[in-house]
Amino acid sequence: MKVNEVMVTEVARCSPQTSLQDIAMLMWNNDCGAIPLVDDDEHPVGIITDRDISMGAALQQKPLWELRGEQISNHRELYCCEPEDSIQKALQLMEAREVRRLPVVNQYNQLCGMVSLGDIVSFTSTKSVKKAGDAKIPSADTMEFLRHISAHHPSHKATATL
Repeated sequence: MKVNEVMVTEVARCSPQTSLQDIAMLMWNNDCGAIPLVDDDEHPVGIITDRDISMGAALQQKPLWELRGEQISNHRELYCCEPEDSIQKALQLMEAREVRRLPVVNQYNQLCGMVSLGDIVSFTSTKSVKKAGDAKIPSADTMEFLRHISAHHPSHKATATL
């Protein structure tokens, strides 16, 4: 099974200069937990999650309307996949980089979709034997990813001025 069979193609996105308040509203209005940041050519340059918004505001002690997406995502590497990548390859990348969502880019490196843990789980088979023509992801692949990403990881202590 390939990424393009499970990815979301209508993806809310914004520029790196968008305020965290506006990004939070994009998440609310589009029922999602991550918004890719794209440049003028639609190339993904970062991603903001709902957790990033709360931690960014808390650590910088500023209101959401004073913080920009680029201030939160600037120092993190962005991991993407392609529509023709296998689900197994996407899961391996998610597991290795400990992320739950991947922007999907086309041959021009432009955003064309998003694939998330939820998207993959919704296509995971609960049966060990599948009928010909069924498009399902083997549960063993998904469970291994879930085990890894859900495990406790070392905390990232940040110094906050109170």
